[in-house]
Amino acid sequence: MPHQRDRNALATPDRDRFASITLNSHTSNISNTSHDIHRFAIRLSFDGTTYSGFQSQPYQNTIQDQIEHRLRNLLKRDTVRVIGWGRTDAGVHAKGAVVTVDLWGKEVMELLTRRRGDGGGKKKSGGKVLKDATTMSNGHDSGEDDNDQTTVVDVDAAATFLLSVLKQFACNTGTTATSSHEYSTRYASISAFSVTPVPLTFDARYSAKWKRYIYYICSGINNGETVQPFVWSRYAWLIRESLDYEGMVDAAKMLSGEEHNYEWMCVIQEGELRNTRRTVHLNIETVPVKVNGNDTMVPYFLQQNENSVVYKVVATSDFFLYKMVRRIVGLLVAIGKKQADLTTLKRCIGVYDKYGAASDDREGERMKIPVKLLETAPAKGLCLDHIEYDIPI
Repeated sequence: MPHQRDRNALATPDRDRFASITLNSHTSNISNTSHDIHRFAIRLSFDGTTYSGFQSQPYQNTIQDQIEHRLRNLLKRDTVRVIGWGRTDAGVHAKGAVVTVDLWGKEVMELLTRRRGDGGGKKKSGGKVLKDATTMSNGHDSGEDDNDQTTVVDVDAAATFLLSVLKQFACNTGTTATSSHEYSTRYASISAFSVTPVPLTFDARYSAKWKRYIYYICSGINNGETVQPFVWSRYAWLIRESLDYEGMVDAAKMLSGEEHNYEWMCVIQEGELRNTRRTVHLNIETVPVKVNGNDTMVPYFLQQNENSVVYKVVATSDFFLYKMVRRIVGLLVAIGKKQADLTTLKRCIGVYDKYGAASDDREGERMKIPVKLLETAPAKGLCLDHIEYDIPI
């Protein structure tokens, strides 16, 4: 796939400069004796059910707000800003989201001091070199050789410490647990599972090579059956009708592997300048969840009614437009319900690929997409599964 930075980056403010300005503007309570900045990439997962999406919003409970609140307390800063891979809508989940945060060298050393309890940010070998402005101005460092004008900071150890702080936090109400009872019942709706030092040129969004989303559909809940109030009610689109699996597979094949114009399969926001022509790889398969007789191999919270079928839709691309995956899933379900046919879908794809939204088709009539092909799937079934980079995160 084309590299995302080359194909999708727009003329935007320098994100590195923004991060540095944020550090300079809101760290009045920190003695910034070092001008070196270290960037850390945090890979995390979250249950988005009770959050208003990832991106920070006024008077809303968001994933970004929770992460930044946690880091503010850790770093004792007035403001901390994390830069994300993108954003998710309210109710969307993530298994492999990535954000970055920039720390002053002084802050990294303070983290190591707190981790080791011995001022242990300094050592003779290992780690990565950080030039300390205090050392440079005084010409020597207390406890070190007079000729040694650098302090070596183990940023990997600092990353380990950050991970220990971010492993599990925030409960479903968006507040930090304050008692053992809260920890045991509502803890860890956000979890970090890796923190990695990265170059300052690394960007969580534009350095990505490709992204993978997964969407779950649970269908066939008919005949007045009661839906099991467990995983599939929370993390899948529940549909009472049975779906035409073969029809959905054929529809997915029409869209998969070749470049198409997805302008009609996304929500175009005002000022959107990015290319709507994308190559998406789609796969749809069934997931076993039922129990046969007394067989209890499938955990109770994954079980569903006898007639239900769970479908897994996997979408991979170098870049996704707003609500693009949910629109694709809505289209597949419309085909599965036989509310639209493959012939109509093929014609819609062909016309938009050739002419675009504002053009006429061969008959001279403006192409009108059937309403059923424009349905947006519910947010709860969608999960950001993975983002791939050139460096291991």
